[in-house]
Amino acid sequence: MGIFGDIGRKLRDKLVKEKKPQAVPEENVYAPKLSDECYNILSSLFDESEPRPAASAESRSFARKIAELFGSFSSDVTLTSCRIIPRLYCWLLVTVAASSAAVFLLSFIGLPYLAFVLSVFSIIAVVDEILKKKDPLRRFFPTDDASNVHAVIEPEEDVQHTVIFSSHHDTAAVSRSEKGKLESFLSVHTAAAGMVALCLVSFIQSIVEIIQGRLLRFNAPGIIFAILLLVSFAASLSSLYLIITSGKSFTKGAGDNLSGVAAVTTLGHYFSREKNAGKGPRNTRLIFVSFDGEECGAQGSAAWYRENSHLLINPVNINFDGIYKEDDLVFLASDGNGFVSLSSKLASELSLIASSMGYRIPSGKMGLFGGETDAVSAAISGIAAATLTGMPPGVLTPAHTEEDTPDKVSSEALSRCLQVAIRYVEKLDNPTKEGKVTTSFLEEGRKYKLSRY
Repeated sequence: MGIFGDIGRKLRDKLVKEKKPQAVPEENVYAPKLSDECYNILSSLFDESEPRPAASAESRSFARKIAELFGSFSSDVTLTSCRIIPRLYCWLLVTVAASSAAVFLLSFIGLPYLAFVLSVFSIIAVVDEILKKKDPLRRFFPTDDASNVHAVIEPEEDVQHTVIFSSHHDTAAVSRSEKGKLESFLSVHTAAAGMVALCLVSFIQSIVEIIQGRLLRFNAPGIIFAILLLVSFAASLSSLYLIITSGKSFTKGAGDNLSGVAAVTTLGHYFSREKNAGKGPRNTRLIFVSFDGEECGAQGSAAWYRENSHLLINPVNINFDGIYKEDDLVFLASDGNGFVSLSSKLASELSLIASSMGYRIPSGKMGLFGGETDAVSAAISGIAAATLTGMPPGVLTPAHTEEDTPDKVSSEALSRCLQVAIRYVEKLDNPTKEGKVTTSFLEEGRKYKLSRY
C-alpha cells in the first residue's frame, strides 16, 4: 500500500502541475456605464409615456419621440408611416368564430362536405397569416396609420454587411387570462384545436355518408357525430371569448418593450461615440429601428422590410423583445407562434459569444402559439434573424400586465444584451479578431412563450 500510495501521490502532483488554466472570459464592453445609460433611458421613456396601442395616436407620437432620441446619435433618421390592421387578431378570431359556426351548422344539417371545404379554407387563411402575413381576408379589415422609425450609422469604408438592431414601441392589451378559473384555461391552443377537430369530424362524417349513400341529402348526424361536433364547436368558441373581449386597456410596457427601445438607443450612442473616435465599424452598416404594430402580427416591421430593402447588404437582424431578468435570457431560433424558422446559426453564434464572455444565454425555440416577434418579418424577407428575449417558459413575467414597470427589468440583463450585441458587430466587422468558442447552450427541449394567450 505504501509503494502504491507514493506512486499515486507523484502522479497526482504531476497532473496538478501540468493542468492548464481555465479560459478567462472576454473583457466586458464598458458594461456598467452602458447598462446605467440604458436603464436611465428606459426609466425616462416610461415616465414620459402612456399606453400605446398599435397604430394609435399615442404610438405615433411616441415614434416621434424615439426619432428625437435617434437624432442624438445619427444624422440619418427616418420616420415612416404604413397602413396596418390594429385589431388584426380580433378580426381573425371573429372570422374563425363565424367559420366555426358555419361548419358546425352545415355538418349538423347533413352537408359535411361543404363544412369540410369551409374549414379547410379557414385553416389555410390562418396558416397563410402566420407563415406569410398574407391572409386573403386582410383586405376586408379596417386599417390605420402606424409609424416606424430608424437611424443609420454608415461604416468608414464600403458596406459589406448590415446589422439591424430592432425593437418595437407599441404595447399590448392588458391580459385577462390570469383572472378567474375559466379564463385561465382558455387559449389560442383550444381555439385552434376546436377548429381542427371540426374539420376532421366533418371529413369523417362525409366519408360515412358517402358509404351510406346519404351525402347529398339533408339529414341529422348520428349521436356520436353530434357530440363530437358540439364539443369541437364549444372548444373553438369558448377560447375565442377570452381574446375577443380583451383590449379594453393597454400596458405602458417597460419590459415589453421599452427595454428593447432603450437597448437599441444605447447601442446607437455607443457606436456613434466609437465612430467619432475613429474606432467605428469599417465595413458594417448599422441600422437602429423601432417598429409599430408588433403586438398585432408584426405588421409594422413587415412593411419596413418591404420598403427598405435597398439599405440591406448581407443583412443580419438582432431583435430585442421583453428583456427582464438576466437568468432568463435566450436567443430565439424560431418565431411566428412556432411555425417560422429564424436563423439557428445566428442564435448559436450569439450564444457562443455570450459564453465567451462568461454568460449563459442559450438558444431556444418558440413554442406552438407562443407568440411572435418582429424577427419573423426579417425571416420572411430572407434575412438571418434572432430575437433576444427574457420571457422563458414556466415563468410568469409582468409582460402584458399593468405590473410591467422599470423595476421588473434588470440592469444586468440590459448589460449582457448590450455586450453581446457589440461583440457580435466587432467580430463581424473584423472576423480575424480573437479566438473561437467551442461550446454552446442549445435547449432543444424548451419551448418559449411570449404571449399569455
